[in-house]
Amino acid sequence: MKGTTKASRTQHRILEAAIDLVQAQAGGQFSLDAVAKHAGVSKGGLLYNFPSKQALIRAMVQYHVDETRAHIAEEERKLADDPYRHKLMRAFLKGHCKRMQEEGKTGSGMLAAIADDHSLLDPVRAFHKEVYERLQKESEDPELATLVYLAVEGIHCNGIFQVLDEQLLDVDEQLDRMSEILK
Repeated sequence: MKGTTKASRTQHRILEAAIDLVQAQAGGQFSLDAVAKHAGVSKGGLLYNFPSKQALIRAMVQYHVDETRAHIAEEERKLADDPYRHKLMRAFLKGHCKRMQEEGKTGSGMLAAIADDHSLLDPVRAFHKEVYERLQKESEDPELATLVYLAVEGIHCNGIFQVLDEQLLDVDEQLDRMSEILK
């Protein structure tokens, strides 16, 4: 974190504490007092960095989007010299799924946190629109790109809502199989 300011380090620590709490509570509400305590800052310090609970949640959503975007970009860099087709689809598949694995139960907690203000999902909507349009524009097979996008999002939703038992649906095996098909 060399080159970052004390304020940005504090903001990052607060965000990580809020995300930890949301993940631990798996959908329960979290309080600013609990976040401040978990981050090791005063409530005033938290409010200085994030003036409201809504501002903190908005920053958490943006953090999620930024992390997902970074994972996809990292996978694109790894696949730059790959001789196989469908690099962008495989980068989306691997990067997004890697982020989902890191996310754990944060997704369901974030849904609970944004339940009262759907506009907090605007960065997520913009990100997915950007990714989907890029998949359509740059993919060798736009129909296949749509199927991959929908499959990844279905896996993500299953992780959030736990519709299918994870033992019934071997997600890692399915993702590996999809990645092989895309070569």
